[in-house]
Amino acid sequence: MTQPIAMIYDDQLPTLLVALHPDATTAVLSGHKILEFRKRFFAKPFQAFVYTTGRGIQFFMRCGAAYQGSPATIAKLGTLVQHSDFAATMRYLGPQKSGVAVPIQATYRLTSTVTLADLRAVAPQVAIPQTYTFLDQPQRAKLLTYLTRQSYDLHHQVDWRRRQPMVDTLFS
Repeated sequence: MTQPIAMIYDDQLPTLLVALHPDATTAVLSGHKILEFRKRFFAKPFQAFVYTTGRGIQFFMRCGAAYQGSPATIAKLGTLVQHSDFAATMRYLGPQKSGVAVPIQATYRLTSTVTLADLRAVAPQVAIPQTYTFLDQPQRAKLLTYLTRQSYDLHHQVDWRRRQPMVDTLFS
């Protein structure tokens, strides 16, 4: 059964446009990737339309407040909750003093990919951000309306309750 994103859209949460590489999109949609690592990122809970590099917007997701800590703490969190490679996360975060792990709470796969051409037909000035862009701004209202009308067919909820004790060991 399909329904529009508007049915699950929360107008009380900030709405972002973010980009992921194809391998990260595959991992998120399969449920293997439940944390998104960034050197810096939006810290509060949010919802986002996710643009897969070279393909288009393939899903919508909800995320909790970001965990912020030293690169070692963030890498350890990834190892504990999603079996990430500690060394690879440390290499990604590099010499930063801190890093961010964004917990993915739910994903909603769109029934059709929204391409960059589709986006530009609605909002010619749209650019895919390297970090993120807020879609819930007055100048992007037309684009947000278009995106919330897109339908989804697969939904995956991440069970963070069972992972919370692991998180608490690092962030309590």
